[in-house]
Amino acid sequence: MGTYTARDRARAALVSLAGGTPDSVSFRHEAIAILHRAIGVDGWGWLLTDPGARLPVHVSGENRVVDQALRRFFRMLPQAWDEPGGPGSQPPRQGLATSGPVTTLSAQTGGDLNRDLSWREVWGPAGVGDKMRVQFNAGGACWALVHLHRDSSRTHYSEDDVKFAADVAPLLAPRIRADLRAPGPRDADPAPEPGTVILDQDQSVVAATEQAWRWIDRLGVPGPNPAEPLPPHVYVLATHVAASPERRPARVRVRAADGTWAVIRAAALTTGSQVPAGYAVTLEAAPADDLAPLLMRAWRLTCREREVARLVIDGLSTEDIATALFISVHTVRDHLKMIFGKMGVSRRQDLVATLTGRTPTAAHSAP
Repeated sequence: MGTYTARDRARAALVSLAGGTPDSVSFRHEAIAILHRAIGVDGWGWLLTDPGARLPVHVSGENRVVDQALRRFFRMLPQAWDEPGGPGSQPPRQGLATSGPVTTLSAQTGGDLNRDLSWREVWGPAGVGDKMRVQFNAGGACWALVHLHRDSSRTHYSEDDVKFAADVAPLLAPRIRADLRAPGPRDADPAPEPGTVILDQDQSVVAATEQAWRWIDRLGVPGPNPAEPLPPHVYVLATHVAASPERRPARVRVRAADGTWAVIRAAALTTGSQVPAGYAVTLEAAPADDLAPLLMRAWRLTCREREVARLVIDGLSTEDIATALFISVHTVRDHLKMIFGKMGVSRRQDLVATLTGRTPTAAHSAP
């Protein structure tokens, strides 16, 4: 697509964007616009991920194909995207981000897109050609995926296109991770009580509590169409349970539109239920035990710093932390100084507030 000079300009623009201050939505749209100028993009989808679950927590983009058949697409995703579809293909891998940082469908299928199940049944008939998946890794974790596609009238993505995407992905990943560090709201409405949605085996809504719909409204991610009224990542979560060994429960941590945090859990309904092979989805405020590990990774805390921070959240004194970790009081204080420096706080209560999704106070004091 673009010349190398144009790509140099695009790379510089992405560096500037990553270091700037646009809101998360504007950042993602501008990044796509720059990628379009560099390698050519006719449709796209951002999937912000929970690095612990390795599953999406927010799906956005310009992709009418998926919006028209969301459940069908996500049911195909583990098999059709991570592995070429068709007879003789390998078993589907579980979760997202299982292969290289940048992959293309043309490369995975040896140039024959028709080998891929989702392309045969969804993308190809809609006029979509090659697809590229870009993985954004920072600190050993995947924080987002971007799916880019070209119309079928255009050539496949080239090795140079893949190289450019692979080169710029590490420039954007730290910014995506840093967006999770934004403080929570000071005056958010009280969180609703936990809510439950029952899905049948095709992931159609059978029933839902009033609190569940309140949570869905709070998340601020509407379903793509009347037949699929739930946020896209709910369908991904149910699909993951269906594809996992022994249909194990799964959960993701999600930031709502108002800046508060929720946990969404999905579990298969047990034998004997009136809805065979269906799913129970629960939505609730994120407990500290669920949220703190994610935010510790977002703040780049080391393993030892996470241990210290966890005990601070539990309310232990400096002396008790030293005893629990078999280290000196002086070492605990050194760890606290490093943690405070990374997080930009000066008090234990502000550390606790930040790592449990609340807003720290303005006051400061020494460790």
